[in-house]
Amino acid sequence: MKGASEVIVFVLLFLIGVSLFLSSVVWSQSLFERNSDMAKLNSVEAFMNQLDSKIQNVMKFGGKDSIDYGINAPIELVGTNIIEIRTTMTVDIPNEWINITVGENSEIREIKEGTILRLQLFYSDDNPERSYAIHLETDRPRVATPQKIYIERGNSFKSGEITYNSIKLTFQ
Repeated sequence: MKGASEVIVFVLLFLIGVSLFLSSVVWSQSLFERNSDMAKLNSVEAFMNQLDSKIQNVMKFGGKDSIDYGINAPIELVGTNIIEIRTTMTVDIPNEWINITVGENSEIREIKEGTILRLQLFYSDDNPERSYAIHLETDRPRVATPQKIYIERGNSFKSGEITYNSIKLTFQ
């Protein structure tokens, strides 16, 4: 009997060790996924800040510019004043619009709908203190996962009291 009890103790200790190992793997997997999603969120937010800066510079000084799009998610031109990136996330953020940055002409905001994070670069045209606004346009598909985005100043046009400066985006 003495040999049998040693085998039973070994099997029990082995099962306890395996269950502890598996529970730690499952627990750490969710931690790694959350950290990965936070890095992705920071990357998308930083990209939107850079894109806004480049669009503002092209609008003010004219010419052309470009930016590398290193995000594995589609980007979309929504209407004439919103650029949006949608991606899946497990990060917990409220399911209402949150302003990340608010500038003179623009704001970057985000909302989580289910597992989809929507991050928008929004150009307002209803600021009574400003006499100009940005009008975004593209001649390519309005939704893409490009490698590079080209930014070019187009023509200006007036509507009422507001002068709209066209900014052409090309997704390639």
